[in-house]
Amino acid sequence: MQITLRMMRPITFKWAPTIHFRRLLSNVNVPFGDDLAAADAELFGLEDFQHYRESPDVMDKTRNIFSEPIKHDTTSLEAAATTKEPMVFVSKLEDPYTNLAIEDYVYNKMPLPQKSDLHSFNRLMFYTNSPCVVIGKNQNPWKEVNLALLNSLQIPLLRRRSGGGTVVHDSGNVNFSFMTTKSEFTRFNFVNLVCEAVNSTRLSKYPIEVNQRGDITTVKQDDNISYKVSGSAYKLSKGRSYHHGTMLLNSRLDILGKLLSTTKEKNGSIESTSSVASVKSKVTNIEMASDDFIKCVSDTFKDVYGTDFVESNSKTAQTFVIDKHTQLNPSITELANELRSWEWKFGNTPKFTHEFFNKKFGLSIKFHVDKSAIVSDFEVHTDDNKLTNHFEFLRQVIDDGQAEKLKYRGSEVAGLITHDEISDWIGECIDGSV
Repeated sequence: MQITLRMMRPITFKWAPTIHFRRLLSNVNVPFGDDLAAADAELFGLEDFQHYRESPDVMDKTRNIFSEPIKHDTTSLEAAATTKEPMVFVSKLEDPYTNLAIEDYVYNKMPLPQKSDLHSFNRLMFYTNSPCVVIGKNQNPWKEVNLALLNSLQIPLLRRRSGGGTVVHDSGNVNFSFMTTKSEFTRFNFVNLVCEAVNSTRLSKYPIEVNQRGDITTVKQDDNISYKVSGSAYKLSKGRSYHHGTMLLNSRLDILGKLLSTTKEKNGSIESTSSVASVKSKVTNIEMASDDFIKCVSDTFKDVYGTDFVESNSKTAQTFVIDKHTQLNPSITELANELRSWEWKFGNTPKFTHEFFNKKFGLSIKFHVDKSAIVSDFEVHTDDNKLTNHFEFLRQVIDDGQAEKLKYRGSEVAGLITHDEISDWIGECIDGSV
């Protein structure tokens, strides 16, 4: 009689003890919020950012790695998302709203294993977005992002459903999302897997490692700095968890720095006790082709979570590719539209105050912005009493209770100020709209 054994391969990292990924964790702490922040950058033209693509040298390195067949029972996205075995999803769509909605769909559809199950149903998803800026669920976009520059370049702003900080997405980075049960959540296991996978290829410009915060960084360089190459954000709900991050491969770091750079002089000062601020970090690219990154990480995921041995025949986790021909569940489209709405992107900002100062007019103004990003009050300070007359219409709107409909948009607030130059200045300071 032949006896077959199911085995799981442990992974050993040089900076950490041997880790068995399928182990029950206790005392799981709610994760901190952190992600990529601004990089140092010099000023120069930004007009071409919307059309940025990887260089020919990088594109020449890419490989066709998604030729493996899809299993007969995963011929649709819904079937793949609900299958009771580990799965890898690769989205070739570039719309950031759709990709975030698909990620949420796959997460919520992932089956939860029963105690008697020997298999994990973990998911791994990759996607690359067209240029955009993504803030964390509890962040303030007026504080984190140069909204005037963002709007002038027509680059979309998104608010994701997980915590963490602000990131810039473009075609030079890859977003990854590892999904598992809440009981198996840890900030470190999957990023350790990513590091081992990348380092084993020797295709990265720098060896990478995990720091104490759970970020992926380069090993310490000659300038004694460990540069951040990927931050993390997390979500735990309904017995599930996901850990996602943005790996900097060949991103435009100069653009990243400008989009996330704000100054008190141009953008004013924000005061808020509820919003989560991004952690500033020095960042760099690992200069690895995106397909190489996806292949090595997905292969390692399959080795750890997706390999099974039955009757001496091995089978591995399948890859489901999402492209323009994939039929999307209506709930995905519905969520993508919700993510596009002003109410979600801006209206979910915790209440705050926003103050500006204009040297030319000797004028300062502070707006009080409440729940749903509605203007509830404002204060004007100036030695020229005549200037205050230009704010009478704005005061009337607020005092008459009409402020319940006054969203904190530059164009809407500025339209209630009767001094043309001051009106334009305030609209520009708020978000670049006048």
